[in-house]
Amino acid sequence: MQTQQRDVLPGAITLWIDPVPRSGYRNMAADELLSRRPGAWLRIYTWDRPAVSFGYFDTATEAAAIFPGAVEYIRRWTGGGIVDHRIGHTYTVTLPSREGVMYPPADQLYIWIHGALATALQQSGVQCTLLTEDAPDGGRACWASPVKSDIVDAAGNKLAGAGQRRFKGAVLHQGLIQQCEPSEGWPQRLAEALAPLVQVVEGAEPYPGFNAELEELCRSKYESAEWNDETHGRRKPSLRA
Repeated sequence: MQTQQRDVLPGAITLWIDPVPRSGYRNMAADELLSRRPGAWLRIYTWDRPAVSFGYFDTATEAAAIFPGAVEYIRRWTGGGIVDHRIGHTYTVTLPSREGVMYPPADQLYIWIHGALATALQQSGVQCTLLTEDAPDGGRACWASPVKSDIVDAAGNKLAGAGQRRFKGAVLHQGLIQQCEPSEGWPQRLAEALAPLVQVVEGAEPYPGFNAELEELCRSKYESAEWNDETHGRRKPSLRA
């Protein structure tokens, strides 16, 4: 990255290994709440039931056709393909809105975050690299179509991908690691690769009042009929091979 872009990236990050397995939309709400907070955050989290998530413009019908048998099919606020969360590790990186600060373009942020993740995975015993160009299109299932800056193994198998959203100057990056098992301590290594200073918070709430805010955001947004409408105000549901 150019110097002026690198300078706007965080000098510190807060690591929260969320100890509470949460439902799909509570995980989505938790990520959105952290994106509103000051400072950069890295959240590592788990799911309390078998879940599949899909990008903002996809549908539950499409997700269920590709990954049947899950208990929850949830729309993410970020982009990206359809992802099976019944395996793997999930994490979120947020960058705060700061007056007068413009973050680098999305492709450069992917390189920065996935470059840090590749370093952390390599330090955790996983042989991997960043993909330098898109692989052939395998459909809407995210892991069928690795794209530039995804993390792959030596055979080209996708190990990590993500979706991103920008809003009001903030950045939300939701990522997943699959088909590998990094050694214990990888979240701390990732945090250290993202920023020179790491603060760790513990407990079921990263800040006072978090759980109440989470329930309200779920009620007003993620669990609403509008959010879960198959057309989502844009198009009719469809099935694609």
